[in-house]
Parts: sequence; structure tokens; C-alpha cells
Amino acid sequence: MAGRIGLDPGHGGSDPGAVAPDGLQEKEVTLAVALLAAGFLSQAGIEVVLSRKEDVDVSLAERAALFNRAGVDLVASLHVNSSENPRADYLSTYILGPGGRAERAAGILQRELVLALGWPDGGVRQANFYILRETEAPAVLVEMGFLSNPRQAQALREGKVRRALGLALARGMALYLGVDPAGFSSAGDIAGHWAEAAIRRCLELGLMHGYPDGTFRPDNFATRAELAVTLVNLLDKVKAGHL
Repeated sequence: MAGRIGLDPGHGGSDPGAVAPDGLQEKEVTLAVALLAAGFLSQAGIEVVLSRKEDVDVSLAERAALFNRAGVDLVASLHVNSSENPRADYLSTYILGPGGRAERAAGILQRELVLALGWPDGGVRQANFYILRETEAPAVLVEMGFLSNPRQAQALREGKVRRALGLALARGMALYLGVDPAGFSSAGDIAGHWAEAAIRRCLELGLMHGYPDGTFRPDNFATRAELAVTLVNLLDKVKAGHL
């Protein structure tokens, strides 16, 4: 196997986590996204250890102990935030402290999530969360937007948004492990297009990404924002010596 990831869908069972104004529960979103991410990772030959695969109670101690026994390379705990301010809408990734492998993983995951969703970047933050403190492997805790924000709560009900989150998380974890995530980008609507080979090469190099619904829309005009993202990706690759 290419590596082993510990995926922790937050809450579950009698603990719903945050609840949106329309009733959507955090535990449902975290499990759905975790299962999608696990599927993508398995396709790349990466082993996944899930703290739960269904709507059941699992204590924090049980979660940490499971990952420690399994000897995973990285732990990612998935959550959705909530705030008294209904306009709060950023993505953020938490680590216990700076300077280690967890910080590197968090930076990669945060970048992939922001690129995939286009939601505001809340950055990498520090917190003394149990799962970050008690796991032997590097650990991150991802907050996938805000259920208290009506717009994001509605988006998190949608299959295409959950798929985008799962794909972004899988890409980030694969990159952290040094596994090429190019195979995750299906973009099925480019098959037979006159520029298919060029588009696939851009996807493989990480210069461009498809849309959250799995399409690429090759005949759409690019916005200035999309062009800027592509140019920054190209610059980052050149600076890193990957091109």
C-alpha cells in the first residue's frame, strides 16, 4: 500500500454535532464526506482506517486508540463549524502546534479545499483538540465551512459539494504521502475533445482543476479568476522545480 490514513468523521450516534437552521446535522455531513474521501484514496492504493462507517457513538478515546493501534501515517478529523455570526463562511484546518508534519499536511489540505470549493480561506490554526493531542501520528482537524451559514448549509446538502470536499481531502492526503493524485480528476466531459491530451496533462501537473461536480467544461470561457489560479499554480510548480 502507498500509505495509511486515519479518517475520523466527527460526532455520530447520539452526538449530532452542530445543527443547521434547516436541521442538517454535522454528523451526517462528516460521514458522507469521509466515505467519499475513503473511496478516492482506496482507488490510489492508499489504505484507509475509518473511526466510524455508520451513524454510531464512538468516544474520542476510542478514535485515538484505533488510529494508534493501526499505525496510520496521518489522522484527519472532519467537522463542520458553527458560529453565532450567520455570515461566517471560511474553511479552516487545525493542528496542535507549528513546525511538524501536521502543519505540512494541514497546509496541503487547506489549499486543496479552498481551490475546490472557492470558499474563503480561514488558514491553518492551532487548538488543543483531543484528537490532535492524543494520536501518535501527525493529526489535523478540518472544519468544512459553517452549518450556521444558511448558504453553506444548503450547499453541504448537495452531492456535488460533498464529492468536491471528499475529492479535495483525498488529493491533499495523497500529496502529503507523495502519491500522484492525478487519477482522482475524472473530468469525463473532456473525452474526445480536440484538446483532451493537453487538458489531461494540465490536470496531471496540478495546473488546473475540474469543477466540483466532476466536469471540466472545456468549451467554457475562462474567467480572470480561473486564469489567475492557473498562473499561480504554474508559478508554484516552477519555483518548486516540478516543471
